[in-house]
Amino acid sequence: MWFIPLLDYPLNMRADSIWANIFRLGQRKESLAEILQTIPLFQDLSSKELKTLERVVHIRTYQPDETVFVETEPGAGMYVIRSGHVDVVLRYKSDHPLILAELQAGDFFGEMALLGDTSRSATAVARERAELIGFFHPDLIEIISLYPAMGAKISFGLAKTLAERLRYTNTQLADVSIIRGTHEEPVR
Repeated sequence: MWFIPLLDYPLNMRADSIWANIFRLGQRKESLAEILQTIPLFQDLSSKELKTLERVVHIRTYQPDETVFVETEPGAGMYVIRSGHVDVVLRYKSDHPLILAELQAGDFFGEMALLGDTSRSATAVARERAELIGFFHPDLIEIISLYPAMGAKISFGLAKTLAERLRYTNTQLADVSIIRGTHEEPVR
């Protein structure tokens, strides 16, 4: 931790003065509940439910180039990026990874693992120091068991998110098919 010697401050702005504390208020970090509320899986949760979720999630810090998870390995849960950047890459049968997504604070990934025994479809790597909020399959099961209404809201949010991502992927595949000229009309 670094500090500036008090002698470098004017007398009325020393670090321990009331004014220094007042000016620091504008630098407040968003609470976990505020961040989680922006994620589609959790948007329908009440303030009380968000506070419950806040007690269940796990904070993890990753260093630059540290792997968060590897494709084909079993998935444990999802992550929300609190700070930093994470790349989602595809390495399957390739020496040169294909970057599928460059994610930043507020983005989330890995939500398919909340469904249970699924393997990761891609690899996630921290591009820089990243603080992630983890929400794992056992956490979801615990919430469903203890707070069924809250669990239903999260499960419905998960279903909506997966459906939206599937719809987007289908559109992308159709675009590639048309570009390549391999699009065929269905047989009726």
